[in-house]
Amino acid sequence: MATNVLYRPLKRLGQNFLADKRVAAIVVSNAELSGTDTVLEPGPGYGILTHLLEKTAGRVIAVEKDRRLAAHLRSEFENSPNVEVIEGDVLKIRVPTFNKIVGTPPYALSSKLILFLTREKFELASLVFQKEFGERLLAEEGTADYGRLSITSQRHLTIRPIMNISAASFRPRPKIDSSLLRISPKEVNTGVNEELFEELVRGLFNQRKRVVRSSFLHFLSQKIGREKARSTLATMTLPEKRVFQLNISDLEELCQQLSKFLEAA
Repeated sequence: MATNVLYRPLKRLGQNFLADKRVAAIVVSNAELSGTDTVLEPGPGYGILTHLLEKTAGRVIAVEKDRRLAAHLRSEFENSPNVEVIEGDVLKIRVPTFNKIVGTPPYALSSKLILFLTREKFELASLVFQKEFGERLLAEEGTADYGRLSITSQRHLTIRPIMNISAASFRPRPKIDSSLLRISPKEVNTGVNEELFEELVRGLFNQRKRVVRSSFLHFLSQKIGREKARSTLATMTLPEKRVFQLNISDLEELCQQLSKFLEAA
């Protein structure tokens, strides 16, 4: 197993390769794999996880953007019947069907990968992110880290922290520690207009510390004009909170109220 191949990590791709085999085993076992599972591995790097996945999953789809590493992985797994190496950006290519996701993806991919998960059908993910990013995903309303990313991820996904991982487990060593997360899809309120919800959250959280009424008036004024916005607010029930204190249920309720007004207008 050639995990010490001398490829200089590319900073622009956010490459920090997991080198600790003990941690790698925990990342894989967290996915509860069997021979019936098809696993997507985004950013396999040198293949330390890929070798473990090869032994426990029915099929492994390893998607690597770095041409050098993709070539190395093809050579490494050329005789493996259940490992497919694809060169490309996992967010831009058409990925074959999978039901589980396991990996230590490049940190630069984190936000977009989470958004990718909110749109995909899958059963379980075992993924490693920077510790601070994991804290933003799990942030509760009213805290400094709570924002659009927290809302979007928690609305669509059940996220559970499994363990912190020392920066010393990676090569090259990143500046901060990482976290292993267990992620699964969640049922979403289908009575909410998704496009309007995203627009509302984005608009309100541009002024996250203002009281809801003030921020909502600003958002609506830009959308339908100040006069209509004032008359609309008069018909709505708004929480007596600041924007960053709104929980997901609060936001869904606001969205449904606004949606009914816009449909009637």
